[in-house]
Amino acid sequence: MPFNWMAKDGKVILIEKAVRTVPYGFLGVLFSVYLSQLGLDAFLIGVVLALTVASSAVYTLIASVFADRLGRKRTLIFFALTDALAGALLFSSNSLWAPIAAGIVGNMTVGAGEVGPFLTLEQAILPGASDGRSRTLGFSIYNLVGYVSSSAGALVVGLPQYIGSGTGGYRPLFLAYLVSGLLGAYLYSRLSMRVEKEKTSSPNITVLSEGSKPVVRRMSALFALDSFGGGFVGVSILSYYFYERYSLQLGSLGLLFAGAQIVTAISFLFAERIARQIGLIKTMVYTHIPSNLLLAVIPFVSSASIAVSLLLARQSLSQMDVPTRQSYLMSVVPEADRTPAAGFTNVSRSIAQTFSPSLAGYAIVTLWLGSPFVIAGGLKVAYDLSLYKIFHRLKPPQESKAVGQS
Repeated sequence: MPFNWMAKDGKVILIEKAVRTVPYGFLGVLFSVYLSQLGLDAFLIGVVLALTVASSAVYTLIASVFADRLGRKRTLIFFALTDALAGALLFSSNSLWAPIAAGIVGNMTVGAGEVGPFLTLEQAILPGASDGRSRTLGFSIYNLVGYVSSSAGALVVGLPQYIGSGTGGYRPLFLAYLVSGLLGAYLYSRLSMRVEKEKTSSPNITVLSEGSKPVVRRMSALFALDSFGGGFVGVSILSYYFYERYSLQLGSLGLLFAGAQIVTAISFLFAERIARQIGLIKTMVYTHIPSNLLLAVIPFVSSASIAVSLLLARQSLSQMDVPTRQSYLMSVVPEADRTPAAGFTNVSRSIAQTFSPSLAGYAIVTLWLGSPFVIAGGLKVAYDLSLYKIFHRLKPPQESKAVGQS
C-alpha cells in the first residue's frame, strides 16, 4: 500500500476497516429481510434494528470514556471479538433469538453508516498516522476503503450461487462475519504503542478540556439530528422498502447496494479535492443539501429504475460530509481530546439513530411506505442549515491560514 505519507499503524487500520466492513455490507442488506423471513413485521424489525444501534451506542460510550485509560489497542481487540461472538450466534442457529442476540452483542452496521466504537477509536488514531496536510485525504481514503469493502459484501448477497435456499442458506455469510471478527482482533494486535494516548499523571478518567466542550456539545447535537434523520433510511430500511415496493429480491438488492456503495466510495476522492478549494464546512453543506432533496423525491416515483437512479444520484453526494466532518472535528480540538470528542459525537449519533428504525417501521405501518424518505430528507436539510449557521466562522488551523492547505 504505497502511501508514503501514512505510517504503518494507519495502513493496519485501513486493512482492518476492509476486513470489518465486508460483512457489514452483506448484513446491512439481508438483516431486515432475514428478520422478515423469520416472521417479524415492519415495526418489530425496526425495534430489533433499534436495539442493534442502541448496543453500539453503549459500546461507543464505553470506548469514549475508558479507551484512552485502558488502551486503544486493547479496546479495539475486545470489540473485534464481540463481532466474532455475534457471528457465532448467527451461525449457530436460525431461530429468532439468534439475530436479536447478535445485534445486541456485536457491532454490525445496519443503519446509515458506521457509528460504533471502531469508528471512534480509529478516528482518533488516524490523524497521528499522517501529517496535518494529509489529514482530510487520510479520512477520505479510510471511508473509501469502508464503502468499497461494504460494496463487496453487498455484492455477495447478489450472487445467488453463494446463498442456499431458505434462511439456513445465510450460514456461510454468518461464518464469514465470525472470521472477520477474529481476523480483526489479530490485525489490531499488530498496532504499535504509538496509537496510544500519551500518559499523564492525572488519575481521572479521560474527559474533554474546557476549551473543547462547547464545540463538541454543539457538534454532538447537530450530528445527532443528522443521524436521527439518517436512521429513517438506513441500509436495512432501504432494503425493506425496495423489497416491498418493487418486489426486488436479495440478488437484485445486493447488486443495487453494491453499486450504491461504489458510487459513494468514489465521491470521497472528490470530497477531499473540493474541501481543498472551498473548505470543510462548505463541502459538508453544499453537497449534503442536494442529496437530501433527491432522497425526499424517491418515494414519489412509480418506476423502480427511476427510484434506483435517484438513489444512486443521492449516494454520489450524501456521504461527502463524512470524511470532511471527521477531519474538521479532529482539527478543531487538541490531540488529547480526540478520543472523547470522536466518542461523544459518535455516541450522540448512535443514541439518536436508536429511535429512528422503530419510528420508521411505525411510519411505514401507520402512514405510508415512503414516509421515512420524506421525514429523513427534511430533518437532514435542517441539520445542514444549522451546521452552516453555527460553524462556518470556526475554521481549522490550516484553513485560517489558507483554505487550500486543508
